[in-house]
Amino acid sequence: MTTTSRPAPSGSRARIRDRGQIDALVLAALADGPKRQDEVAQTLRTQVGDALDLPYSRIVPSLHRLQRNRLVSRSTRDPRRYRLTEVGTRSLAARRRAADSFAASVHHLADGSGRA
Repeated sequence: MTTTSRPAPSGSRARIRDRGQIDALVLAALADGPKRQDEVAQTLRTQVGDALDLPYSRIVPSLHRLQRNRLVSRSTRDPRRYRLTEVGTRSLAARRRAADSFAASVHHLADGSGRA
């Protein structure tokens, strides 16, 4: 895969360092069907844009970790394609619920409606 250098966006980019967050993003990128490593990266770039600083070099180890944990698998016919397993689908749903709950809590507190 050839990467091109893009100019830095005018806004700040969130740097993702937490493995759990990277894994959740990779699982979400696979939600609509099997993909190769470069297609996962492209999906993340297309869907998230420049809001996140998530280099390709972080995606590959994540896919390998998710495979070891049986959240994704590779086809015997095309071993370069990763897909969500049933366990991975359930894990993604749980991660979405947790992220939604966390975001709702942050908004609730930031809006001042969390005051007693």
